[in-house]
Amino acid sequence: MSTSAGHAVPTHCENCGAPLQGHYCQDCGQSVVNPIRDTAHAVEEVFEAFWHLDGRIFRTLRDLLSPGRVAVNYLAGQRARYVAPLRLFVVLSVLTFFVAQLVIHVDSDSAAKPMVELEQGVSSKPQGSAKESKRFAEADTIAQVEKLRRRELDDLAEARDAIPAVLPHARKAIDVAANDVNLAADRRVDVLRIEGGLTAAQVLERQQEARAEFEHKDAETRAIPSMEKATSLADLERLRDVRLKEQQAKLVAIPQAQAAARTRQLGEIRETNQAAGCRAAQLQIAVATATEGGRHRKATEDSRIYGDIDCDGRLTLFGSEEPWDEETNPLTFSWAPSFFNRWVNKQIAHGKENLSRAQKDPSLYVRALLGAVPSALFLLVPVFALLLKIAYLGSGRLYLEHLVVALYSHAYMCLAILTLFLLIGLDGAITPHWSAFGWIAGTLETLLWLWLPVYLWLMQKRVYRNGWLLTTVRYLVIGNLYFMLLGFAAAFLALASIVRM
Repeated sequence: MSTSAGHAVPTHCENCGAPLQGHYCQDCGQSVVNPIRDTAHAVEEVFEAFWHLDGRIFRTLRDLLSPGRVAVNYLAGQRARYVAPLRLFVVLSVLTFFVAQLVIHVDSDSAAKPMVELEQGVSSKPQGSAKESKRFAEADTIAQVEKLRRRELDDLAEARDAIPAVLPHARKAIDVAANDVNLAADRRVDVLRIEGGLTAAQVLERQQEARAEFEHKDAETRAIPSMEKATSLADLERLRDVRLKEQQAKLVAIPQAQAAARTRQLGEIRETNQAAGCRAAQLQIAVATATEGGRHRKATEDSRIYGDIDCDGRLTLFGSEEPWDEETNPLTFSWAPSFFNRWVNKQIAHGKENLSRAQKDPSLYVRALLGAVPSALFLLVPVFALLLKIAYLGSGRLYLEHLVVALYSHAYMCLAILTLFLLIGLDGAITPHWSAFGWIAGTLETLLWLWLPVYLWLMQKRVYRNGWLLTTVRYLVIGNLYFMLLGFAAAFLALASIVRM
């Protein structure tokens, strides 16, 4: 026998000791080549163990392009010529989303983005009178309506002030939203007037009482200097100390027995310190920007060095007016044990922190979604097979047969998505040098998306052999249910990925 990598080939099987007469032992089937002594064979075994790259993979991929051919042949007993459905799906899904991580990029530091948002009149609140009416419908008293009206208008006014005067059309969008708020509030007040049998004078009196309370609170707020107007760190420290002195005095005046009031006051003190930290970060970044010339700045890097400049980090849950806080205002389920409530609030804290990171680096969102989709697909394959089983109860097919159809369907979806990602990658690499390729790639991507649902429809027709009308009805019902479940599963897993990242 010949040698391999400088080592003599043994004359007897190293596993069972039987005499060797070829490349494999006739008694136990072990290969004559020892992968420990042959690097090339070791690499080949790794690929074969996972990918099983022999002639079957190419035959399987070729026949997979024809709707239903692989599933029909496999169910008919022609299993030796194809890669097993589960192995094929796992390999294609891993390869697909590995390529996706390489191809999909998000530019999170576009300097033009804030200006684009202003040009489009983006505000911090959804616009539209229908949405505003739905929000005000939850108010049960005129005082609540006026409180909600005031909060909405203050938020819109803040957004409007942030838009430069040179963009009047963007400010106009905010004005339209403010008008929607007033109209919705007036409609709700009118409904409450009729339900409560109030006169116009009584309504006006209650509105004036609510507004007088707002003005009193505004006067208290104006008495405390605004840290957002600080122009230097020294000025900021002085303003922060003034505000903290006022708030600490209020805290001391609250009796120990009034735990809820003390908790709210401590929350205000914490907000003051957080606002001071945000303004300090803004001032330091402004100094760095002015002194470092034309250096390209990254929000994530500045946030890591100088601190977070986003001072609007409030999170309210289940309609609560008080912002969520892990210590002072946690989410509590009365029916759940304390350790569960602690765990839930820790997850909310992680998610809140990571969402703040993802807002500065949107690629984190993309990676979370790309990581969630293959997991969602894998989890929903047996669900898809169950939907097929229910839809074709009279077909006499076993659940595992439907599972084979589901696996090959998902394998083709992964192959189509892989092709799409490859086209996106080629588009990014070739189009800058040959502009016509952008049109070619775009056309192929569109055709691929259009062909995918047609392929799955034809596959279902070919496998189950029903009439066209019955196949179409079952296809639409199964498809709608499945993609709705897929959307929920992907969203849940993406959210879980953001919490864990």
